[in-house]
Amino acid sequence: MKTESGIGVERRGEGLAWARASGAGAEGPDAAGEGAPAWRGADPATLAIPTADLLFRAERIPTSDPEEVAQAARLLMEAESPLDPAEMVFAHEILASDAEGALVLAAAAPVAAVERLREAAGADPAAVARVDAAALGLARNLAGRPEFAASGRQPVFAEEDGRLVLLLLENGRPALVRPAGSVRAASGPALSSALRLALLEAEMARGPMDAAPALLVSSSGSALLAAATAAATAAGRELRIVDAAALPPPAFGCARRTLEGASFDLFPDGWRATLAERRARRRAGFAFGGAAALWVALALALFGWPSVLGSRIKARQARVDAAAPAEAAVQEIRDRIRIIDRYSDRTYSPLEVLREVSLAMPEGVTLARLSYDAARREASVECSALSSQPAYEMSNRLKVSPLFARNDIVAGPTENKGTGRTTFTIRLLFAGGADGEGGAP
Repeated sequence: MKTESGIGVERRGEGLAWARASGAGAEGPDAAGEGAPAWRGADPATLAIPTADLLFRAERIPTSDPEEVAQAARLLMEAESPLDPAEMVFAHEILASDAEGALVLAAAAPVAAVERLREAAGADPAAVARVDAAALGLARNLAGRPEFAASGRQPVFAEEDGRLVLLLLENGRPALVRPAGSVRAASGPALSSALRLALLEAEMARGPMDAAPALLVSSSGSALLAAATAAATAAGRELRIVDAAALPPPAFGCARRTLEGASFDLFPDGWRATLAERRARRRAGFAFGGAAALWVALALALFGWPSVLGSRIKARQARVDAAAPAEAAVQEIRDRIRIIDRYSDRTYSPLEVLREVSLAMPEGVTLARLSYDAARREASVECSALSSQPAYEMSNRLKVSPLFARNDIVAGPTENKGTGRTTFTIRLLFAGGADGEGGAP
């Protein structure tokens, strides 16, 4: 985008935070504050949409043709979205490309979420140049700092308006972005557990991580810092800290991305149509204004008031006919809500089963393997301990878990003379209805 400066805008609580970026060598915001920014100048405005309203996916596509990459990225996100594609807006950014294909970061968001952010900012579509992601603005702000890892995998924890966000960087490029819980609702061990589960979920999605440092961008003080320290210690990972006060706001990073011409843009098609229509009206207004006025005068003279009245009657009848299928539309929305509720239920997911098993493990017990069978609605865990007693204690603890209808020790406890440890296997049967996740193949 050919411009010297731009404004980034993000939600912060009930209000807005904004920052202005200018010049190719700027290191921080020229101006930052809260409230409605000055849209009316020459600066293009970039809305930074929060991670909670986005679906992200990083994928390698076996083509480098821009049109084919765009089509493939949209198909990927349509498969991820629980909503009708007509209700979503899609975007992608080519992170790297070669003769064999392209590494693409694709995203989707409900059009309603983008509209809510625009309305909160008090802007019409013509005042907005781009819609970027707050997490990508954070990644732009981190680039070049001493804590930033240009190679390998680097998990980054940050806070977006009270919500914890995990940003996984691979060779300095975003590979995974997703919410990781509420910072305000969790504290102490619960917040530390949320960080550890987020890291575990990232490894399940992208594969095991190497010994890259865990990087915390702290914006809520000692609670998040203490939780990240505990999570890094438990995972055997080095912890590096960047104080949020030392970083520009994500809105500044999004404004910088706009000035640098990043391709990621969640600008809805409806806004584009509005802008195109506005430009067309502006060009044709002066040319056809007089002709339109003359045509109206001639039409009124020829057809008179009865024709005008008849047109109004037809217009009102058309509105009545358009409202007739409203009941079917309401039913369709209810069906979608039921689908979303069902597919967002993770009660019996492998991650929740692992969480319940971990909470029930006595001290000294080591989990060697967890097997998960969705079709048979069961799981099994293989563990080892210094004696046989922890096996029965763990079985008794699992009996009070609401996730499992019953559990049985199906192998062991058996003492291994070579290692001096006792091994055992517990079979877990899921509780709940047959239509819950894990209850069907």
